[in-house]
Amino acid sequence: MNSKITLLVIICLCSIFGNGQKTKDLNQSRRYDEVSWLITHNAFQNPEIGATDGGAGGKNQQHSINTQLNNGVRSFMIDLQYGRVSNLFKGSFLHLGHGAGGYWHWMEMCDFLEDIKRFLDRNRNEIITLHMQIDGDVTINHIRDAFNGRGNRCNSRANIDHYLYSQPDRNKRWPSLTTMINANKRLVVLSEKNFGSSAPSWLHAEFNYTRQNDYAANKVSELLQTHRYDIAGNPGRGDNRSSLLTINNFVTDKPLGYGDGNKAADANGYNKMNTKFIRSWFSFAKRPSMAVDFYERNNYSARNVIAYGNNINEVRGRFKLPNGADFTEYVITNSNLNGENPWYQHGAKTRARLHYSFPARSGESRVITFSHPNYTFSPSQIRLEDYRGSQKKTFIKDVIVTSKNRAKTKEHSQIDAQENDIVVYRKHENRFIIDISAIVSDDINLNVYDLAGHLIKSYLQINSQKQKTLELDLPLKGIYLLRGTVNGKKYTKKIVN
Repeated sequence: MNSKITLLVIICLCSIFGNGQKTKDLNQSRRYDEVSWLITHNAFQNPEIGATDGGAGGKNQQHSINTQLNNGVRSFMIDLQYGRVSNLFKGSFLHLGHGAGGYWHWMEMCDFLEDIKRFLDRNRNEIITLHMQIDGDVTINHIRDAFNGRGNRCNSRANIDHYLYSQPDRNKRWPSLTTMINANKRLVVLSEKNFGSSAPSWLHAEFNYTRQNDYAANKVSELLQTHRYDIAGNPGRGDNRSSLLTINNFVTDKPLGYGDGNKAADANGYNKMNTKFIRSWFSFAKRPSMAVDFYERNNYSARNVIAYGNNINEVRGRFKLPNGADFTEYVITNSNLNGENPWYQHGAKTRARLHYSFPARSGESRVITFSHPNYTFSPSQIRLEDYRGSQKKTFIKDVIVTSKNRAKTKEHSQIDAQENDIVVYRKHENRFIIDISAIVSDDINLNVYDLAGHLIKSYLQINSQKQKTLELDLPLKGIYLLRGTVNGKKYTKKIVN
């Protein structure tokens, strides 16, 4: 009986979410960066090349590249190396191999590209992405030759360059899926190795165009560690001004970093993976794509999580100056709910830059607030409930940023409140009490910053319970600024610890 119920649930999920990322299941008017993509980590490391659970090199996927494509996978992480003519000496052809395991089992790059080309030839509405980790000695000329079908061990059947898409400016909006399909530019290539000016326009430097979280995890529990959601915690893996986000959600076994099917089944569980998907979206203020091992484990739940993310509404925009120019400094976006622990893993202390994006799910009640010690924002808040739903829609809401250092007009000075309306005193050690009894209100948005502009504490609409005092713990000795509004009036208060 239980097995029948489980089967019924699986069938229902598949009917709701569709089969992976086939174009028919997506809103094609959405732009490329308005879609979440399921990414198979070390996609080539599968039994097709002889990789086994216990053998040298291990494996990260159970299915061949063609099976992955047929099952709706549209984004692949691959490791590009020079081939080996023996276990000791490198050859001159490009292959896909994982670390030292590449000495024993590999897939020739041209065979991989031939599979991709054959699929694009037969499926005129599909878009594919490659995330390439490239060995340091691989040259740009050999990469170019492989995509042109001219490389060693290649043939014309691997000539795929006419499908390659070039994004002209890394900080500009990507085209819609429809635009890419109509132009027949349906292959996006990202390279972790930056070849600089020698690279062709289609070979995008991965970390100029994307942001990634920390990928090194040996236990499933580590995937939910705090630093996995922290922009500052992994500064080497991407530009936070980009609109693309890759969340690594795979667990490997020590010491060689091989995939583990049992751990993948746990990590890919629908509830666990969906929690990470949504938390990552709030914590980085970007729509995530997710890289996984053994995507088929746990009844293809990884595929269903990504499909769910593509079915919900989204609100996104850019930070701009009044003259229309981009504002590229960090912006604090606070999205914690009343009574929720203000922890950035839940999106409470996100540092967005240039772009922002948030999920507007059915039932979503979060309010996104924008803040910076030196700037004001219009709008200053985004109410996700104004955009929420499951219609696969994207709503664009750009935010205008204005410097606080402009000379104040008479109108501005009239709405500035008295500093003495707020009283701050020390309770003990590093704990302070902020007394707001003189201005108790239902509309409070106060933030505490250090002098470097880092958000220390945020108080958002907490006075629905008519609180008269707020508690503040300061991490270090120094000077801090309390800034914000109460009933539309501006307040600034210096706090010395």
